Amino acid sequence: MNFLYPQFLWALLAIAIPIIIHLFNFKKFKKVYFSDLRLLKEVEMETSKKSNLKHLLILLSRILAIAALVFAFAQPFFPSKMNKVGQGEKLISVYIDNSFSMSNVSQEFTLLDQAKQKADNIAQLYKQSDKFQLITNDFELKHQRFVTKQEFVDLIQEIEVSSSSRLMSEVEQKQLDFLNKEFTENKLGYFVSDFQKTTADVEQMKLNTKILSSFIHLKPEITGNVFIDSVWFDSPVRVIKKKENITAKLVNNTEDDIQVKTELIINGKTESFVNQDIKSNSETEIVMSYTKDKPGLVSAKLKISEYPNPNSTFDDEFYFSYLLEESAKILVINNNARFQDNVSGNINQLFSNDTYFKIKNSSASAIDFSEFSGSGLIILNELNEFSSGLISELLKYLETGGSVLYFPGSDVKLNSVNEFLLAVQAGRFVSKDTTNTKVSYLNFEHPIFKDLFQKVPKNIDLPVVSNSYKFSSSSRARVDKLMKLQTGNDFLNKFSYKSGQVYVFTVPLDKSFSNLASHSIFVTSLLRIAENSGSPQSVGYLVTDESIVLKDKEYLTEEIHIQNKEMEIDVIPEIEKNRGELQLFLPKSLTQSGNYNVTYKGKNIAGFGLNYNRLESEFGSYDLAELKKLANGAVVVNGSEMDNSKGASSLSMANDTKWWKWFVLAAIIFLAFEILLIKLFK
Repeated sequence: MNFLYPQFLWALLAIAIPIIIHLFNFKKFKKVYFSDLRLLKEVEMETSKKSNLKHLLILLSRILAIAALVFAFAQPFFPSKMNKVGQGEKLISVYIDNSFSMSNVSQEFTLLDQAKQKADNIAQLYKQSDKFQLITNDFELKHQRFVTKQEFVDLIQEIEVSSSSRLMSEVEQKQLDFLNKEFTENKLGYFVSDFQKTTADVEQMKLNTKILSSFIHLKPEITGNVFIDSVWFDSPVRVIKKKENITAKLVNNTEDDIQVKTELIINGKTESFVNQDIKSNSETEIVMSYTKDKPGLVSAKLKISEYPNPNSTFDDEFYFSYLLEESAKILVINNNARFQDNVSGNINQLFSNDTYFKIKNSSASAIDFSEFSGSGLIILNELNEFSSGLISELLKYLETGGSVLYFPGSDVKLNSVNEFLLAVQAGRFVSKDTTNTKVSYLNFEHPIFKDLFQKVPKNIDLPVVSNSYKFSSSSRARVDKLMKLQTGNDFLNKFSYKSGQVYVFTVPLDKSFSNLASHSIFVTSLLRIAENSGSPQSVGYLVTDESIVLKDKEYLTEEIHIQNKEMEIDVIPEIEKNRGELQLFLPKSLTQSGNYNVTYKGKNIAGFGLNYNRLESEFGSYDLAELKKLANGAVVVNGSEMDNSKGASSLSMANDTKWWKWFVLAAIIFLAFEILLIKLFK
């Protein structure tokens, strides 16, 4: 046991006072004369024994009461593990959480300012000869070494709020990597944070027993937030002159109903806005629409404004950018040579009326595989068989996110066609079916047919079928059933293969099989499939993402730049080419949210939006009691107990076992016992 104020122990000399009073009884006695003392002697002996016991018990209670009070003022404690580190040089690694949540204000200071002060207090606990390491969410190179005490204090002052967000188990691993390289026995790790539940995965931490870990808990005042959680489009590909529906999921995890204004801003101009009330602890989805009539770069953001004032602003904006192409290329590989004129046949006639889609026809007997990489959609028109070379190139094309639409021929070679279908994990054609039937099912929830009708008619006119191929899906297939026949057989399926999509009809466009080619559903299906094909464009990236992917059009990589003119950013990224794709690795310097352009020789070839990670948007943090339960032996310190004027000493004492309250209680009990004795032994 140790004492915080051992000088108070001199007051134990006060125990002599009740002892002196007991030894020298100052009560004066009066003599009384009796004629016969025989009976009085018996009474005197009995009374004397009781009186002596009474005085001894009263003396003992007074001595114990005085001793208990003295010990209470001396404040005894049992040192925690934090103060049991051995002698010699110490290695101290301190993690300061500098994520966005640490910008919240508590007690008139931001949590980050408080964290920096606590880290300074930690440094004051140790000698000048000890070594320190600082870790923040940025994992900066200048922090990848041990420094002196003064250097450590200087580095603390340079810390600023960062967009980076780290799991605490990830930070611990970083800490262990450095501490385990050293041979000293005295290793300590500190974690100074608000311990946000979304990032403080304490249960996943190793908490190495050879390293004394301490959690410095900072309590935030703000526990709720309103933010944009996620954003998505109805379809993966943007098309010129087509209405785009973008949906934003808004979350209100405060205890108040909040009025929110949501704005859609495109190329610096507000396209539309919506005002909506969001109930407390709830979420809502807001759909906004727009149409772009001209090609070019679209730089957009969704922005929310909260009433009353927002608790945070870093998650109130969501950026997205993309390049709207003037046209999209469709490659049609025909079994019949007469379709080579770009005029004959239903497919040519359909797309010839649409200025956005550009048709390129090819013969199945003379395929130019170099055309694949620039095509948004490849249509295999009535092919009866597949060469091994064609299958190989189609698989490569699908891996890069391409789309393939297959119409079987009228005389399918099952083994050959099934080789392709099985390779893309779709399934196989079983046999020819000559049953007269019709399409009876349309998947109106799928993006291909969604919003096709304002109201679905009861007796909808669907294609009539006289011949078809029975299809059996693979057990591994990721399939969407788009159309089915009355017989239960499939009519149109969509299969996902790696990054691409494969659409399979079970009938050719031959009139002897069905009236599909002349039916309105043919026009709708092909246009929707074409619109949903091509290069999928991500709605937005996170500042923590490592790379973005573009289609490779034989670019010279050294001529590609990433730019943001407003922020005066112009960098040449590291680029890796792979199967018709360009993987652009985002520089570590891109840490600010916003719209970015990708340029080639000064011309825009792509765009993307960077956004802050929404992990920080959930402000809920572990309280001190919860953290102690999860700490698994680590020292847990209440940051508010670390007063700035004596921060070092209060930190070292914060987790010690303190006994002064128990001694105060003991003193009260002994005094009560004395009073009880006086009343009982009258």
